[in-house]
Amino acid sequence: MEIFIFLKIFVLTYLAIIFRPLRIRESFYAIFGILLLIFFGIFDLGEVFQSIYQFEIVKPYTIIIFFTSFAVLSTGLDYLGFFEYLSVRAIKLAKQDGLKLYKYLFILSAVTSYLSANDIVILTLTPFILYFSKYAKINVRGYLIAMFIVANTASIGQITSNPTNFIVATTYNIGFLENMIIMLLPTIVGLLAIYFILKKVFYKEFNVKFQSIKKDPDKIIKNTFQARVFYIMLFLLMFFFAIAPLLNLDLWVIAVIGTLLALLISRVNVKELMEKMPWNVILLVTTFFILISGFIHTGLYDNFVVYLSNISVGESLAEFTAFSFIVAVLCGLFNNIPVTTILTSLSVNLQSVNQSLVSYALIIGSNVGANLTILGSLAGIMWFHLIKSNKYKIKLWDFTKYGILATVPFVIIVTVIIYIEIVYFK
Repeated sequence: MEIFIFLKIFVLTYLAIIFRPLRIRESFYAIFGILLLIFFGIFDLGEVFQSIYQFEIVKPYTIIIFFTSFAVLSTGLDYLGFFEYLSVRAIKLAKQDGLKLYKYLFILSAVTSYLSANDIVILTLTPFILYFSKYAKINVRGYLIAMFIVANTASIGQITSNPTNFIVATTYNIGFLENMIIMLLPTIVGLLAIYFILKKVFYKEFNVKFQSIKKDPDKIIKNTFQARVFYIMLFLLMFFFAIAPLLNLDLWVIAVIGTLLALLISRVNVKELMEKMPWNVILLVTTFFILISGFIHTGLYDNFVVYLSNISVGESLAEFTAFSFIVAVLCGLFNNIPVTTILTSLSVNLQSVNQSLVSYALIIGSNVGANLTILGSLAGIMWFHLIKSNKYKIKLWDFTKYGILATVPFVIIVTVIIYIEIVYFK
């Protein structure tokens, strides 16, 4: 009976987050679901705090702190006009050519997602593209879908680019530099494939002329000194993440120190910056960890462990690719945060010949799963609502169709390259 109650509340909460029947913020539905689980005795208040501290071998609080720290830096750059500056620069470089605009927005989405975080990039660039749609009077469906897909594929390259990467990396002790070296070539080659696929698919939509934008990019950034402090700190953090093992420091600790230094040195208006923060996303990430702890309290997690303990994952390329696709589909159906947390904890029980392949299959699948359905990531759900609130429509099937078209070859290319790197060169 306890399992049935938990699953019913979990599913209803999840559906409420997706469809927002009362049009309130997604995080409030998650909080209400947690209150229901407490009311029905699935867990008590003490266990709520425990689930944030520890989920089996995953430590959610480190992920939440790390993500929040990076969100401060990314939101700071957005608040200071840095992303809008880059976007206007991209439009200026395109010279009223839709195909050139696609190329520059593709590069912008890929680079910013790789260097910062995919969720932040999606929620930052989407309003700008929608604004551009109204100004230039062109159909931006292809640009919106392409930007979303690129952000969720470029993010496989860095531990810092997606909370799911951080979950896997901390569980499997994957170093920042190690991950960056292994993922650099497959990320570049995979993105090149996606570039040409999306260009062909949306060629008619991209092959247009649009009105020039009159904004002067040099006047967009509110404070040049503050913006410089933030992006320099972003690059400095990348360096310290790379040498973190030598310093014997956790990545989340380095992220917090770097973020605090950026705030102190820049003297940015902290109150205004905090108001711009994606608190809804951060709260959703936190509540998802609490919600999925119900799998432990009801005994479902132990049942999964018993079942998976007898499964052996070999080290063939076919199995590696298949496992990556399985993770992607599960993340697409049930959201990448809960799925990655559970699968990462469970995967240590797999009798795998090569744990590296398992860990990178989790990273690949958890990122690209967001391209398969709107449900695949928290940013995807909010991206869809953001588009609807601006009276712009994208059909769910179109999103999935183009997501599959780009993701399938990407996963095949990436897994082949990573397999060669790990099996033959590592």
